[in-house]
Amino acid sequence: MERFTATMEKFLLPIANFMNSNKYICTIRDAFTMMMPIIIVGSFALLFNIYICSTTGLAQFESLKWLSNYSKIFTTVNFACISCMALWTVFLVGYVLGDKEGQKPLICAIIATSCFMVMLDQENIAGNMGASALFLSFFVGIFSVTLFSKLMNFEKIKIKLPESVPPMIVNSFNALIPAWITLTVFGFISGTLYGATGMYINTIIYNVIQLPFNQVVGSQLGVSIIVILSQLLWWTGIHGHMAMNVIAKPVRAAALAANIAAVASGLVPKEFYTLAFVHLFINLGGGGIVISLALSILAFSKRQEYRDITKISMIPIICGISEPMVFGLPIMLNPTFLIPFVLAPLITCNIGYYAITSGFLQASYVESIAGMPMFIQQFLAFSGQWQAILLTLIVIIVGCIIYTPFVLMSNKQVSKDIE
Repeated sequence: MERFTATMEKFLLPIANFMNSNKYICTIRDAFTMMMPIIIVGSFALLFNIYICSTTGLAQFESLKWLSNYSKIFTTVNFACISCMALWTVFLVGYVLGDKEGQKPLICAIIATSCFMVMLDQENIAGNMGASALFLSFFVGIFSVTLFSKLMNFEKIKIKLPESVPPMIVNSFNALIPAWITLTVFGFISGTLYGATGMYINTIIYNVIQLPFNQVVGSQLGVSIIVILSQLLWWTGIHGHMAMNVIAKPVRAAALAANIAAVASGLVPKEFYTLAFVHLFINLGGGGIVISLALSILAFSKRQEYRDITKISMIPIICGISEPMVFGLPIMLNPTFLIPFVLAPLITCNIGYYAITSGFLQASYVESIAGMPMFIQQFLAFSGQWQAILLTLIVIIVGCIIYTPFVLMSNKQVSKDIE
């Protein structure tokens, strides 16, 4: 087992360290974290519109038809939050990276956003600021700020002003020529590509990079691989969910936006891999479906230390926080629980995949809110579907079936220790 642990650490630690230390990957991760309130507000705006203002919701009743007059409120909020997702992403990527580069973050954010707008079809700006332009927002945000930061290091191209001029004005004039060069470069790239291909760069990036990437990572196999790697990282003591979020977050954001667009158009949402899916089928009770481990320990464990840790950890687990169990039991580097810790979420995520693709559960179009109590979280994130409650129970039961033999095995281990 020590050799296996060393092998896992040798294989997984470099991946985790790279993802957690790479400046550009961390920039994208931090930008999405900062954007979370916008995504939540936008998805709930659509939910309120459907259940309150729609003629299939409360507004269908004669006495409440007046509610349909307020539909525009929620549709505009949804547009500003979800349909402009790439716009906010490039702004935040520019802001975060500018700060990391030691530049004025707000100036960098404005330049990145301006470069992003330069790359779009000017006749259809509004239609090109959503999830389909996410990868473009990553590239433009990173490359524009990197170029701008390099140019800011050349003192000769800065406009010098007297010391009596206020610092805010000095900073603006210092950035004038680097900003002009940066915007001109991106304008040249955009114009050249359009002249050569007849397509704008956002269309090229979406078709060549973003769409294939989303299809691979957001597939059943792709999600299964993410689950396995995430759980192995957890087992070695690294926060697997956060480490893999660098890859998974953009895919989930695009999936949520696609589902929101489908529902807004009166269609059925099809993209299964959203944060709501993760909270129900992969991280129910926290990483590794530890709610099932906790219940199995309380029901079958004879080890008092396990039972004590589990009792202390139950309230955090109900709210989706597994760290007390992972590090307190511990599950980390515990060979007894390695197999079920990986196997339980792997099986339940595939149950979730088939539940959605079969039509039993409709894919989520509401951003799930982390930290909410179990059952309530799943019910809201899947827009009030009773199937979400039933599947939450099924996931817990399946997890208990997987964990229980290993809990019983741990009882035998403590008996041997006593002997």
